[in-house]
Amino acid sequence: MEIGKAIFKILDDNSDVNALVSSRIYPMIARQGTDFPFIIYDVLSDEPTDYKEGVSSLDTTSIMVSVYSETYSQASDLAKKVRTALDRQSGTIAGIKVQSIKYDGYNDFFDLDSFDNSATNARGVFRKALDFDVRIINP
Repeated sequence: MEIGKAIFKILDDNSDVNALVSSRIYPMIARQGTDFPFIIYDVLSDEPTDYKEGVSSLDTTSIMVSVYSETYSQASDLAKKVRTALDRQSGTIAGIKVQSIKYDGYNDFFDLDSFDNSATNARGVFRKALDFDVRIINP
């Protein structure tokens, strides 16, 4: 339930990611007018491992990390850096015991309403949404 702390810490501490977004990494939503590029992360689901007795000691959490940019190439570059930063991470991160983080794929999105083709370089809002499965060890 606190996996967002670990996701933020990993991304914020990663020099390649930080070089592009600084600390513009947000849970669920960014303020309107936030400078590009930026990152938003969402917890999609959290499922405990079912035990007959006692509280589950292992949860599987689905996370979506979305990168936003004004250009497709920058969104692609940032998505690659986010994947590299998060995929196969493990250990105690921001006080959360992470057994593993596994990259599970991505989707491309484009906000057609934001498209401006009048400039030499067409700009809009490009989004790449990366999915991860995270296994968390409960104390």
